[in-house]
Amino acid sequence: MRSRALLIALTISLFSPFTTAIAAEPKVAIAYDIGFLGDNSFNDAVHLALKAAKKKYGLVEPFVREVPTNGTAVDRLTRLRFLAKSGYTLIIAVGPGYRQTVARVSKEYTETQFAIINDKSIAQLNVSNIFFREDHGAYLAGIAAANLSKRKSIAFIGSEPELLESFTKGARVNFPKVKIKNVSYPDSVESLRSQLSGVDIAYSTWDGDPSVVAVISEDFAGKIKLISEIPDQYFAQIPQTKSIVVATVSKQMTKPISQLVSAALESRAIIDVLDDAEGIYGREYNATNGGVGITFNIAVNSSLKSQLRQALLQLKQG
Repeated sequence: MRSRALLIALTISLFSPFTTAIAAEPKVAIAYDIGFLGDNSFNDAVHLALKAAKKKYGLVEPFVREVPTNGTAVDRLTRLRFLAKSGYTLIIAVGPGYRQTVARVSKEYTETQFAIINDKSIAQLNVSNIFFREDHGAYLAGIAAANLSKRKSIAFIGSEPELLESFTKGARVNFPKVKIKNVSYPDSVESLRSQLSGVDIAYSTWDGDPSVVAVISEDFAGKIKLISEIPDQYFAQIPQTKSIVVATVSKQMTKPISQLVSAALESRAIIDVLDDAEGIYGREYNATNGGVGITFNIAVNSSLKSQLRQALLQLKQG
């Protein structure tokens, strides 16, 4: 046992990106978050990515399985244990709602490889944390907002100081004098209305409910356009939102799901080092490797396209 542990440690120290062996016959399971399919959020995004992976690799039942949850801790625990007992060698849990469950069950079934989508907190060698650089998305949103704003008055709506910082940096790369309002949210709707006065482009990271969309579409109809996020914001796909959205920052699920499945079929696991000190492994997806991006619902000028290309080069250079 000691020699085996030493072998794993040597493997981790010598290779990057890291892989670890999965011994049993490859079988893949997806444990969806509450809402199951039709949530217009992470469940649907992962399902579409899995559909593409199934077609690409010729996967059929029972070698791939999809299960829902009612969202309770007991149900999450029961389902993950059932999948592990059933011999699924890779179990992908959708969303940080599974954080405690994956941390627990991965210790019980150390020969099973787990993955958790949109998280970077589980320090287990048999857990692939699939992590997205949200700051990259905010940076691209800042570049787009400053360019698209006619008044050169834009807003960040949210509560994450690190994303506000990235948004601000992006906005001021090409327009150093652009006015940026920090609209802390969730807060009162009345405060949101008053703070958005004078703004014509807003980037919102709030994903709890469609209240931001409601205020912009009802109180600022035609005056403020929105940069939204998918799949975080389930309401970003509804018609009311689409009518005011000029751009969307997205976390792309196709690549991580395809890479997870491909690795499992080859009896490997994705365990790049994400945090060496904490012992957290998985893979980072960002703007430079196609994991995070921005798309537009309107025609954009050549200047903005050029600015975004330059931004990607800068991000690659660190």
